[in-house]
Amino acid sequence: MGRKPALAGNAVITPLFSKGITTMIKSPAVVIKIIILLLGFYIFSQITPIFLPLILAIIVTFVLNPFVNAVVAIPLGTKQNHLPRGIAILLVFLLTGLLLTLITTFVLFPFINEFNKFVGDLPRLMTKIQSLIMLIQQQANLAQIPDNFRQIIENGLGGAATYAVSLTRNAFNTVFSFATQMIELLIVPVLAYYFLKDWRSLKEGVVILFPSSIQQRVINIIEEMAAVVSNYIRGQVVVSVIIGLLVFSGMYFLKVDYPLVLGLLATLTEAIPIIGPIIGSIPALLLASLVSPLLAIKVAAFYLIIHQIENNIIVPHIMGHTIDLHPSLIIISLLIGGQFYGITGMILAVPVAALLKVLLRHLWYLDDDKKDR
Repeated sequence: MGRKPALAGNAVITPLFSKGITTMIKSPAVVIKIIILLLGFYIFSQITPIFLPLILAIIVTFVLNPFVNAVVAIPLGTKQNHLPRGIAILLVFLLTGLLLTLITTFVLFPFINEFNKFVGDLPRLMTKIQSLIMLIQQQANLAQIPDNFRQIIENGLGGAATYAVSLTRNAFNTVFSFATQMIELLIVPVLAYYFLKDWRSLKEGVVILFPSSIQQRVINIIEEMAAVVSNYIRGQVVVSVIIGLLVFSGMYFLKVDYPLVLGLLATLTEAIPIIGPIIGSIPALLLASLVSPLLAIKVAAFYLIIHQIENNIIVPHIMGHTIDLHPSLIIISLLIGGQFYGITGMILAVPVAALLKVLLRHLWYLDDDKKDR
């Protein structure tokens, strides 16, 4: 039978709520558990400093989990024994640490030097950008563009330049501020270790809080939400790294200043769907415009090609249909996330919206599912 949208009134009260409320009334123990759970959520919402290490630990967990599973699956000897999961996790951590050491040596240190040069040149760059804007304004006056259109162009150029430079500086300041919070970051591998090792136990601990009549549905919801987050994070990390490397390579061969900075900026802004690549391209276009209009055209063409490769090749093959959201819903989610939490909110908006869609779908059609059986 086809699914019909739920209507107002009793049609919205699903078996999840009706049976759950009845069970809670009959069982004081369940009420106590729910109260403790709500209290825990309230306390968690008030301790915002732990959000950063927790989010990073979750990201690390989802990124490394396939590698841990692969190590555990390797047979040892003729008896087909396997490494204990805890040892496999430590081995993956060790290999990850070696990889990060190589990245720090050959990428991070050169990037820091280039970024320091960029910060030192920023006042000079801003002066050049202002001169470029004045030149464009003069050309607009000579072309006798109507005042309304000229004002729109001037405001747009000035706003875009200021926003792009400010965004670049704030993004990198945020990255370096993460590095200064060493005590919090030291918690990340510890949390990730226990998430990787005890995921099933943690899931069972959440499921047991619910009445037995709906525990299977809760399991389905948790597993589907975990799959959405896992696929999204791993896919987004891979896509961001690929785009960052492509932008760095392109800017390096086009001889645009600060290719490492522009590559890392592209990596960071790629996490913001739809508008992220546009934001990441503005600083490169401005830097190229300071050299010559021809270089600016080449950079614009390069970013257009990268955007087409991303949309038609990279994202479909890596991300697939992980986030099955309409573009309009993605844009609305970005606006809401940006309004509440700025850039961080925009990065988290899409996966949160996808999780809410999974949860809503399971709750909204429970009545129809029961009728179809």
